Amino acid sequence: MSNRFALGVDVGGTKIAIALVDGKLGVSERIDVPSFATDGFELWGRIADATTEILSKADSEIVGIGIGSAGPIYPIPGTVSPVNIPVWRDFPLVKCFRDVFQIDRVTLHGDAMALAHAEHKIGAGVGSRNMLGIVVSTGIGGGLIIDNELFDGETGNTSYFGHSSIDFQGKKCACGRTGCVEAYASGPNMVALAKELGWQGTSDSFIDVAAAARTGDAAALQAIETGSKALAVGLVNFVGSLDIGHVVIGGGVAQAGDIYWAPLLKHIRAESEYYGFLRDLKVSPANLTTDAGLIGAALGVL
Repeated sequence: MSNRFALGVDVGGTKIAIALVDGKLGVSERIDVPSFATDGFELWGRIADATTEILSKADSEIVGIGIGSAGPIYPIPGTVSPVNIPVWRDFPLVKCFRDVFQIDRVTLHGDAMALAHAEHKIGAGVGSRNMLGIVVSTGIGGGLIIDNELFDGETGNTSYFGHSSIDFQGKKCACGRTGCVEAYASGPNMVALAKELGWQGTSDSFIDVAAAARTGDAAALQAIETGSKALAVGLVNFVGSLDIGHVVIGGGVAQAGDIYWAPLLKHIRAESEYYGFLRDLKVSPANLTTDAGLIGAALGVL
């Protein structure tokens, strides 16, 4: 292991990944803990235990802790309020890490911003001057690269397009708004739609819906068709307003393969045609798969 490394923390709505990331951006000693909890400090306790175990295996002092969290986030006070982790509202995650592990250098970014940073540096976005990175998983978020620099906006919540509305008379989102992209396009919401349409599966996992779709299950196929179109509409709205030429898509849903990517790319192409200047929009799967968020979070201190 390199003598220079950080602790990377990737906070998602289903799980929180924690690992060591070395100076060459290699990931080791990863532990995933479930995000579901009945109390915010119960969840923090799991994270603290996993972090203690990981740090016990480190062979030198870490330079800092980088956190990438589902949003909204508040980097100045160091608090997080992920929509899909209801027990964390204005939770002082940065302070918890600093106080428990006696490490002053702790940075906080959005989880999709972390993915965008990592993919632009060593992944599918290498060489792109302007790029949108998005996470499609339990939630949906974005991270933006402008002129080869990570752009965080005024509050650290730029590219929060998962909660942009594509149907003001539509489905209510977990955030409280009506018609959000996430309300249709996230993994759990595509699972819920598949069940509404008659899918007989008992699982709450999008992996199982994708597997059913591969066998020709009509409800599963329609749920993916609807969810991928919703994402395409929101995505094209966003990149069209900024004239972005490259989109990198990561997260658990995006790893489902052609059963998801084929309808998604079809809808992105169709929506892009209306803009004209987006006809050559490049859309790539994330190269770093499940480690992208960890690497990007660690880049905040490396």
